[in-house]
Amino acid sequence: MPRSPLIGLLPALAMVALSASPVVAASPAALWHMDETSGNVMNDSSGHGFNGTLSNVKTGVAGFNGSTAYGFNGSSSKVVVPDAAGLNPGTKDLVVSVHVAFTAVPADDYDLIRKGLQSTAGGDWKIEIVRVNGAAIARCYLRGSSGSWQKTTGPNLADGAWHTITCERHATTVQMSVDGTVWKKTTTIGSLSNTTSLSIGAKAGGGDWTKGTIDEVSITIG
Repeated sequence: MPRSPLIGLLPALAMVALSASPVVAASPAALWHMDETSGNVMNDSSGHGFNGTLSNVKTGVAGFNGSTAYGFNGSSSKVVVPDAAGLNPGTKDLVVSVHVAFTAVPADDYDLIRKGLQSTAGGDWKIEIVRVNGAAIARCYLRGSSGSWQKTTGPNLADGAWHTITCERHATTVQMSVDGTVWKKTTTIGSLSNTTSLSIGAKAGGGDWTKGTIDEVSITIG
């Protein structure tokens, strides 16, 4: 019997079919739209229930991409989310994203989002704005069980416009992006897991207060 010309194509067709399958992105572990206009609860839209408590935060201010956001006064505003296993990546990938707008350069730094301190057992991470030669520059900081990494770079962000800052840890790479510009390094920092609260706009216990507007914060693990 003559060999069908399709026989030789079957492996290739199978490869095409496999490569055409969509890649499913990890769902956010936490997603805070910050669109509440009253009350003191920041609702988590991921469905995981990681809600936060507002302290001296102004709700309903003009936000990113036409939404509403939170205003932070630079002296007492913060949001605190209780610790939960689902907010600790361990050795899994971690992607944290925050949108921020402000005009005042910090005297030292603004904590936009963080979980843990440098003294915290199990590691810590944060996205912040630091003062460098009179300018407000983005910083990503990650500390795990086998090492740490930080990147402080990019333009002066104190211009009142909205800026998107992302901090990522993957198996063998770490990276920060500011408005789509990426700085990446090949390294490993090990497991990242602690039992402290997550905070937005300041340290959980106060300090490093942000003066500006924060909106659309997300954490993706996996």
